[in-house]
Amino acid sequence: MSAFNSSTTMDEVIGRLHECPTRSIDGLVSNMPEDHRGNLAVFCYSRAHLHEVTLAIAATCNVDALVHAGGRPGNFLFEQSRQRPKKEQSDPTRRIRISLATNVSRQILDDDSQPAVN
Repeated sequence: MSAFNSSTTMDEVIGRLHECPTRSIDGLVSNMPEDHRGNLAVFCYSRAHLHEVTLAIAATCNVDALVHAGGRPGNFLFEQSRQRPKKEQSDPTRRIRISLATNVSRQILDDDSQPAVN
């Protein structure tokens, strides 16, 4: 069942989408009419922090709904939502490499501690 109904405000919709894991968005918006989903995807497109949400919503729409809602950006959203890369599975045993910057003050101390040759 959709989490949205006719009395749900845009702020409430965005709040629920923002809190929802990306993989669950299609379930949230599935009962919305497709033209509403297209409008919502185009609305979210203009907000950088909702990029993943935008693509997830656009993936539930056909090209006509997105183009009707946003013109050329709607077509772009359709293309991008169909080309989304698969999420990389994280390996809990894989160690992340960390590189540390050279500490300049340590180099100075090392240089000062060497005896001067005359």
